[in-house]
Amino acid sequence: MAQSTDKRHIKFLQCGDIHLDTPFVGLTAEKSEERRRALLDSFERMMQYVCDRRIDVVLMCGDIFDTSYATNLTAENLIRAFNSCPDTVFVITPGRSDAYENNPIYKSGRLPSNCRVITDEVLSRVDLDDLNVTVYGWGTRAGKVVENPLYDKRVDDVSRVNIVCGYADLDGDINGDVCVITSQDLKNFGADYYALGSRHEAGTIERVGASFYTYCGSLECTGFDDPGIGGANLIIVDDKNGGISIDVRRLTFGHLRFHTEVIDITGVDAYNEIINRISRLISEKKYGIETALRVKLIGYIDPRFIVPKNLDSEAFGLYSFDMIDKTLPLYGTEKLRRDMSVKGELFRNLLPMLEDENEEQRLLAARALRVGLAALENRDIDF
Repeated sequence: MAQSTDKRHIKFLQCGDIHLDTPFVGLTAEKSEERRRALLDSFERMMQYVCDRRIDVVLMCGDIFDTSYATNLTAENLIRAFNSCPDTVFVITPGRSDAYENNPIYKSGRLPSNCRVITDEVLSRVDLDDLNVTVYGWGTRAGKVVENPLYDKRVDDVSRVNIVCGYADLDGDINGDVCVITSQDLKNFGADYYALGSRHEAGTIERVGASFYTYCGSLECTGFDDPGIGGANLIIVDDKNGGISIDVRRLTFGHLRFHTEVIDITGVDAYNEIINRISRLISEKKYGIETALRVKLIGYIDPRFIVPKNLDSEAFGLYSFDMIDKTLPLYGTEKLRRDMSVKGELFRNLLPMLEDENEEQRLLAARALRVGLAALENRDIDF
């Protein structure tokens, strides 16, 4: 009997940690509103991609909202977006920030029929028979999902394309506040692909046994804890005669890139030189108006040279700029080490702390030395 040549080309999009309506604490009211608008725009761009590319299934791995701040307008935008892609199935597994019991949007009954919200904390399944696909998942109802939903479980039908969608901390701390699953669970369960959410930084595609998994990261990065630029994963599955091939591609939908850079300014004693080094780095890395940049200054500098508090982000053509001084006042201190005055005694007393393994101790001693020297020399100092 001739083998069937039927081949199914299935397109999934994996997204999560969107945090619509997040308040962006720590920004000015104007910047916070600007970031919320950008976040909504990123979501709308993603949804337009879903419609234009005729994505079969969107896997939404938790934290679509910050439920405490969600507005009715956002709910309407979400429902409108789902309705605009009637041929796409949206599978939602609520996470910590959009837990089902706390989320009036999920419980309202207003979500369209192509949207499936998995609300059980035990392993559940959504069968998409026209695609020969089963999506397994679990949802956060109120707090942390305590029981491992994958433990001692196996896929029901290996002839189907089996996908797991969930908000989880893989091989994480069991005392943390996110559902913990293990790599061994993934290997034993036997799904073809695991779409995971909860980590804001996107991961690379990894293999465990015959399966693949990855974290999609945030759709729009919200701070320096989420380096890079936000987006989602496109997963293309070819299902031919029971053989599965999987291709995962990273898609960019975010507006801002968050980057942290380290610059060694050992021996520098002029503000202009600091500015020049930062400017060169920005030019080399091609950072621009879409970049939020944090620079950590390290190295040894003269005890009497005070690094400026911060520099203007507009001067560098960036979205925002933050500078952190982690330098130590240990450059050119030979004379101070031998000084028999109060200044030398101050330095010698603080030297063990300046050389301590603990960074907090080193920086505290650096501040004490700079303030002490300024007071003894009758200089003003502004930290």
